Formats: sequence, C-alpha cells, structure tokens
Amino acid sequence: MNTAIITGVAGQDGMYLARRLLARGWRVVGTTRPGSTSPVRMRPYLRGVDVVEADLRDTERFAELVQAHRPEAVFNLAGFSSVGRSWGDPALVLDTNTTVVASMLEILLRHRDATGHDVRFFEASSAEIFGSQVSGALDEDAPHRPRTPYAVAKSATHHLLISYREKYDLFACNGILFNHESPFRGQQFVAGKIARAAAEAACGLTPTVTLGDLDVHRDWGAAIDIVEGIRLSLAHDRPMDYVLATGASHTLRDMIEVAFSSVGIDDPSPYLRLEPGMWPTTQADALLGDASRARTELGWTARRSFAELVGDMVHVDLARLRSGVEEDEGYLLRSELQVPAARAVTL
Repeated sequence: MNTAIITGVAGQDGMYLARRLLARGWRVVGTTRPGSTSPVRMRPYLRGVDVVEADLRDTERFAELVQAHRPEAVFNLAGFSSVGRSWGDPALVLDTNTTVVASMLEILLRHRDATGHDVRFFEASSAEIFGSQVSGALDEDAPHRPRTPYAVAKSATHHLLISYREKYDLFACNGILFNHESPFRGQQFVAGKIARAAAEAACGLTPTVTLGDLDVHRDWGAAIDIVEGIRLSLAHDRPMDYVLATGASHTLRDMIEVAFSSVGIDDPSPYLRLEPGMWPTTQADALLGDASRARTELGWTARRSFAELVGDMVHVDLARLRSGVEEDEGYLLRSELQVPAARAVTL
C-alpha cells in the first residue's frame, strides 16, 4: 500500500486530499499542529487517516515520520495562511513558510541518499506571489512582485523548490493556488463569514458582516477541484509547477449576492457593514489565473461553478444551524467523494 504524508491534514485542502487518496487505496498519515482544535472539529471527515501531532517547525519530527512511514509522496499544505496577519510576525511567516520547506527538502534528499527511495513533494504556493500590480490572466511564467510578508515567503519558497528540483533532480512541484473555498473553510475567512451570514439571515437572525472593498476581484474555485489538481501534479510523469485556477473572476459583491439570493434574499445590504480601510493597499485588487498548463499536462479543469460553490457553502451552514451539529460526514456531498476507480499504485 502506498503512503502519503499530508501536513495540515485538518484544513479543507488536507481533508479533501486525504479522502481522495484513501478512496484510491492509499494510506494517509496527516499532521496537525500540537494543541490545535481543528482535528477535533474535522474528525468526522478524517476517518481512516492516521492523524499525528507535529509542529511544522520541528524538522526532526518530520524526519522521523519520513523514516518511519517511507512515503511515496509528501503534500505540504500546512503553514502560515493569513495574508493580512502576516504583517504581525514576518519572521514567523518566513520561518514557517520558507525555512521549514528548505529543511523538508534536505530531509527528503538525505532519505533518498540513505535508502534510494525518491519521495515526490508538493508545495502549496499562492497567487499572492504575483503581487498587487497585476493585470490579465496569470500563468506560471508571470513575474513575482510580492508585497506582503506572506507573499514574500511563498515566492522565496517557490524559487527554492525549483532550485532543488534542478540541482538534485527531486520530483518536486509548486502548485500556485488561487482562491478556493468549501463548506469546510474556517469562518475566519471572508467567504466563510459571508456564507454563514446568509444562512443565519435565512433562519431569521440578524447577522452583520464587516467587509472592506466589495469590488475586489478574485478567481474563486472549489477546494475539491483544486485538490484534484494537487493530486494529479504528483501523479504526472515529470515534475512541473502548475497554476490551479478557474479562469473566471468574481467580486466580493458577486459572492454576497449569490450567497443571499441562494436563500431567497434579494437585498443583502441590511446585513453588511463597510469599512473601506480594511482592505490593505499591498494586496492585489484583482487576481485571475490561467491554468492552461494544468489543463494540457494533467487533463485538469475546474468543474464547479462559482454559484454552485457559494450555494453549497450556504446550504451546509443552513444544515448546521438547523441541526445544531457543526460537523457531520453527511455534509460532504456524495458527488464530491466519487472518484474514478484506479490501481492503488497510482496517485
């Protein structure tokens, strides 16, 4: 049985990827931050996953996991994830999102030298690497102009991975992930806040969502689609970097309208409070991805529409509010779990 290590397995991407690999006959070892409440919250979705605590910065712990489990693949989906909060501790962001990855790559190199076993490695990069002064659809060759500590760290890691791939012939891939959501994304993120507010309004409550610029454009995809691109990138016969995006742009205003209209509310304005200063000038006003390489090389494409994604998020939150149960395996749509049959030796 092939084994994968997924860091950050209790996040939306880690959870979806773990389930996808389990369905294809893989054994999955997933790491979570010590003391985190996420594994408890996500427990209904992680059945069958060997969940272990491991601080991302504890590289000796990572080396022990690699030695003990001899994985065929490592998916690094953990790290410091808040762009705005990255200004609060830039050193921590660089350590967690860059220095740690350098150590991981070194550990995989030493493991290969000692055992002859080559581990495939995926790094979750971000569209934020392209910076604030961008226009048009962005592909893998678009220049990096990072303008936040988070983006700087992700850009440095992106180039570091390419350097290791070229120098040591590691099978290592960057996935340049554009915004993606699901009903299992934390409510500390804006899409989760909007979905929950729409669901609460449909239940007769009076929520208030505080937002900045409603005309910010993003390429929003469904996490389950993005995760399939992540899986395919390590299943390919050669390592490459891939933009994973839908190729369609929407605004926060669009998201609000779709979310509230999905529960029959045509005017969401009573539930909104605007604070224009909330949106940092260092973040891009618009980000749009060009996933042509992933489409050509991997046969990957985003399948779910923006309206389907937002509607799913709202209606899962409605189920949560009406049942009083925040997390239940039944909230995962059957269609999201069905994957083509495949031999266990393939990703």
